[in-house]
Amino acid sequence: MKTLIKIGFPALMILVMMMACDKVEAPYYTSRPLNNDTTGADTNRRTILLEDYTGHLCTNCAPAATVARNIQEAFENKVFVIAVHAGSFARPVPGNALYSLDLRSEAGNDWYGYSTFNIDQNPKGMVNRRSYNGNISFGTSEWTGAVLADTALPKIAILTVKNEFSADSLLTAKIGVKFLSSYSGNVTLTVCILEDEIYGGQKNIIPPDSTPEIKRYRFMHVLRGSMNGSWGEQIASNPAAGFALNKVYTADFEGKGWVPGHCSVIAFISDAETREVLHVAKSGEIGL
Repeated sequence: MKTLIKIGFPALMILVMMMACDKVEAPYYTSRPLNNDTTGADTNRRTILLEDYTGHLCTNCAPAATVARNIQEAFENKVFVIAVHAGSFARPVPGNALYSLDLRSEAGNDWYGYSTFNIDQNPKGMVNRRSYNGNISFGTSEWTGAVLADTALPKIAILTVKNEFSADSLLTAKIGVKFLSSYSGNVTLTVCILEDEIYGGQKNIIPPDSTPEIKRYRFMHVLRGSMNGSWGEQIASNPAAGFALNKVYTADFEGKGWVPGHCSVIAFISDAETREVLHVAKSGEIGL
């Protein structure tokens, strides 16, 4: 079993100190609770997508999730986490009720298997799908450094996410995109559903929860699927500053077992060729 055990504690202590400061300087942002209109949360710097590739059979994945959560909390409304359950460590175990959950998704499986990302072990992560220290994906000890490196990136577009959820379990996500500067290349938009507050078994060997398994583990930011395909759809080719568009996507929750009040929509634009994430926005809870 391949696992990564470094969790970047010194770097996380820096983040904790940042959180304790009364004054936050640019390129950071004004904190506000997320809701169904993310317009006000957009900043003057590029927001950051942190992907945590994980699985309930991975003994080091619980502490990795803690690293991801601490980073997201330190950079509130600036960093957004997707927990991607994929690979052999994410498979359900037949006949074992503790590990019966199947949190995999088609999009997650496609991302996990994409050779350029090189997700060859769990836990492993990506930050804006950009190279850091020569690698697209890397262990938890480098997540904080990669995030800090990306905080200075300029914002090239504004993204907004608004949700409507009907009594017949239909989710409608309205996505707005406006480019603030020109961009050379093809741009895709990917819109995904995440779910929090899912409970199940999680293997674990790392302190402070140094037990062989956590019987009621709280899974957060779980990728449930994409609303417009694993790689999204192309929305622009060499867009000029001022180019704008609105897109609408729907998803039927009927029979899926997802709890709307624990779900959210996350949208990100990417370079179609390199897959680099150019900006990301997330809604609040979907529920009625």
